[in-house]
Amino acid sequence: MDTLFIDKNGRGYHAEDVRVALREIGAGDCETLFIHSELMFGRAPEDFNRKEYLSILYETIKEVGAKNIIVPTFTYSFCNQEEYDVRASRTSMGALSEFVRRQEGRYRTHDPLLSISVPLCLKEKFEKIGNHSLGEGSAFDILHGMDGVKFLFFGAKQGECFTYVHYVEKMLDVPYRFDMSFCGKVIDERGTEREKEQIIHTRCYGVKLPESYEYFEERLIEEGYVRKRQLGDSFVSCLSEADAYRQIIGAIKENPNYFVPDGYTENDLLHQYAMGLDGERITHC
Repeated sequence: MDTLFIDKNGRGYHAEDVRVALREIGAGDCETLFIHSELMFGRAPEDFNRKEYLSILYETIKEVGAKNIIVPTFTYSFCNQEEYDVRASRTSMGALSEFVRRQEGRYRTHDPLLSISVPLCLKEKFEKIGNHSLGEGSAFDILHGMDGVKFLFFGAKQGECFTYVHYVEKMLDVPYRFDMSFCGKVIDERGTEREKEQIIHTRCYGVKLPESYEYFEERLIEEGYVRKRQLGDSFVSCLSEADAYRQIIGAIKENPNYFVPDGYTENDLLHQYAMGLDGERITHC
């Protein structure tokens, strides 16, 4: 397969176009690249082969230069009253994440809510994650302790999928979120079952969140922390973890309601789970 996708103007894009865009935003200038993806770059060519397409994208990203590729493989299993099977539970984080986590030489964390897939060389670092998906000892907390980490938004909109914001909110113990505990069964790589409690920092019932944090992304672009380029009908952008942490903290200290722009009252701070109340599948926190 030569052409990967075709944009709305009829232009075809190849692996080299993807490679150039990623290099322009600095996606390879890091030790570890954490990828949020949504593959909406254009329509498929006539000879489209999904597995080959995903393989080419994955290899192209690796060729850009980052040593370690990490993808989110979130399932929110316990939130949906499901067991979490490290091998079999599919992620809701898109086709590329699902493809990568199934590759040889990968390790998937045992977090039944916000698991991630890392290369085996990082297994020792991530296999002892804690029972809080956004707190101390979480995957995001481990990432924060590493050097040379960047986030790549590969077609995904930063303002709609940047779960890392909630990790920093937990570190600051913002009042509009609270710790919610879930229990369930985890099945590990060997098929061994065990009961586990998992905690997540989620919004209080009465607090309204914005549909997108696009305004934060625009601020980061304006201040030079995010590099963004168009690719087909979508975009790719990149942000270092260190800059993300500092800028999220700075935004909240400057305005405690920065990520809840509609504000809230004391009566809104109900420690009641606000997700899935209409029976919909839970896919975010």
